[in-house]
Amino acid sequence: MSHANERLFDHKLAREWKLKKTRAKVDKRMSLKEAVAKYVEDGDSIIETGFSYVRGPMAAYWEIGRQQKKNLVGIFTPGGMNTVWHEFGGMEGAHVAYVGVEMRGLITPFRRSVERGTFKIFSEWSHGGLALALRAAEQGVNYVACKSMLGTDIMKTNPYIKLAEDPWTGEPVCLVPAMYPDVAIIHVHFADKYGNGRIIGPSVNDTAIAVAARKVILTCERIVDTEDIRTNPYQVIVPHYCVDAVCEVPYGAWPGDMPGMYYFDRRLQERVVRVEWKTEEGTREWYEKYILGTKDHFEMIQLAAEEEGMHVLEYVKQLEYLACDAACFGLGTWGVGGEREWRYEEVAKRAI
Repeated sequence: MSHANERLFDHKLAREWKLKKTRAKVDKRMSLKEAVAKYVEDGDSIIETGFSYVRGPMAAYWEIGRQQKKNLVGIFTPGGMNTVWHEFGGMEGAHVAYVGVEMRGLITPFRRSVERGTFKIFSEWSHGGLALALRAAEQGVNYVACKSMLGTDIMKTNPYIKLAEDPWTGEPVCLVPAMYPDVAIIHVHFADKYGNGRIIGPSVNDTAIAVAARKVILTCERIVDTEDIRTNPYQVIVPHYCVDAVCEVPYGAWPGDMPGMYYFDRRLQERVVRVEWKTEEGTREWYEKYILGTKDHFEMIQLAAEEEGMHVLEYVKQLEYLACDAACFGLGTWGVGGEREWRYEEVAKRAI
């Protein structure tokens, strides 16, 4: 079994690691390239943050592929477009709750790899079960008890969850162990140089992940002054003492959604998932062109913009403008909510 899997549930090792981390306010700013090179090591376990293509740190995932990190262990909560490089040796396997991009289609590189045995499924979880494992780590307890997975095949196949008896009622419960990923990359709206991160909108599991993970890279749309962060501490979801690196990466969630700032690039997502990744050859061509063939996230966006024949960033900002009222996110007074409609023509179904 991978050493990353052994570390994943090692309470003692996690505690020793965290006690060594400084609580001091240290300037942690660096480039994304530097952060990935320093904190993502071959063989590490890496947990997905945000909600796949909603506030997911896409730029960082592409950079991991660009640096060709090897034998990583994924924790998919859910898994989406971000780990296409696993088909080419980037990942050994994963702990899985869900993999896909919902209405945009299935992730065929993942399915191909699992079916031919080159990608291992170490364990399967419910979304709630995996969230509880992270919550246990956040709270500093070795496990939590729940009933959410009782009566399912997860109890038969997951080697980490244990069936037990409630000492008060005698009823069956499942014990979910605390999970400590090696690496978490969290994309936030704003952060200061110390690593205090502000998330506007749903935080999903990121509050627990920030505490549970041994190494945390914070990417953000914009680095702001610490005084700006202090004016509204209630939106500071990620505390600085959990963070190892801070990277300013505007449009770091593209082609996913950044609530209140820009919308999914649905046309690109559907074309890639339904057409370009349909075969291994097509996936490799895409990987070599868009990831290995570009020096960073911005060059990748520029390449997509040239092919789309439009200003792709302005397009996704306008979609967000039409989809929601940004005033509710504290980002200004613009936005029209549901007062206007926009239409979208999906990628041809025959391409699936």
